[in-house]
Amino acid sequence: MPLNKYALARYRLIDIVLRKMNYVKTSYLAELCKRQLGYSVSQRTIQLDLEAMKYDSFLGIFAPIEYCRKRKAYFYIHTNFTLTTFNFSEQELEVLCFLCKYLNDKIDEEYYHVFEEFVSKIKKIII
Repeated sequence: MPLNKYALARYRLIDIVLRKMNYVKTSYLAELCKRQLGYSVSQRTIQLDLEAMKYDSFLGIFAPIEYCRKRKAYFYIHTNFTLTTFNFSEQELEVLCFLCKYLNDKIDEEYYHVFEEFVSKIKKIII
């Protein structure tokens, strides 16, 4: 299977790393793809991914990615940018988790499990 089918997974991984770290080198991202996604990509592929995330009008991401020549690494100009449509703060996630625990005895068990799964999906997307 061609590696370009995994581009979306790489974009998500790149987004997560850029949000968590101030500066990220392409070598680190390539290694992370190998460890977390289970396949190898070149640093050039990562550079092309970063360019696509920033400039490709078909994708429509227009990520605020910049390159720091001094550090030889990439970073987000706007630290609150994210690819995910959910942009919850840590406090908002804590409230959702609290609400999930609170509702445990208050609502029908079937609805509780649906809500619990919903909160779990949000946490996986955000974190």
